[in-house]
Amino acid sequence: MPVPRKPEWPVYQPENLPSAWKKIAEITDVRRKDTIYDWQLYFDGAMLIFHHWSDSINEFNGKPFRYVGQYEFPIGAAAWFVENLPRFFNAGDPSKPQTSEGFHHYGHCGDEELGISRLINSIGRDIPGYSLDNCSRCGHPDMDLCQSFKMSDDFLFNQGMLELFKDIAKRHAAGTL
Repeated sequence: MPVPRKPEWPVYQPENLPSAWKKIAEITDVRRKDTIYDWQLYFDGAMLIFHHWSDSINEFNGKPFRYVGQYEFPIGAAAWFVENLPRFFNAGDPSKPQTSEGFHHYGHCGDEELGISRLINSIGRDIPGYSLDNCSRCGHPDMDLCQSFKMSDDFLFNQGMLELFKDIAKRHAAGTL
């Protein structure tokens, strides 16, 4: 059954972020020695926004371009992810992912449908990881697929993303975001 989609947000340039967005965290995803994503996390009172941008030169035509990655989740998605991620582990051990029960889990967070997927190629070929999916929101720009924030096992477990999800969930529950 199709999931109802929320209206698409514009992709915001870093110079023109909405004034309601409060920066609550930042984290660096070192994917390879030459590929580093500096994620900024914002809270606008209802939504958790992941935002990353980089300026580069097009290798084919030599012209500058900007890439912006932006994902929107209800703020409760941090706690939802932390609560549901262990279902992918054998005996709760993240070093032993289980696949016998499937590669996906879906559920609701407020009025949006979220998912967690176990990935074989999370951020590149043969790099296992997970994705936090917002099935209620289209990927940017104007894509038919849902928003999918992909994380390698290394980023999630060793570089601090899981701990950051836990911290955001705790701060939200305490009302201190």
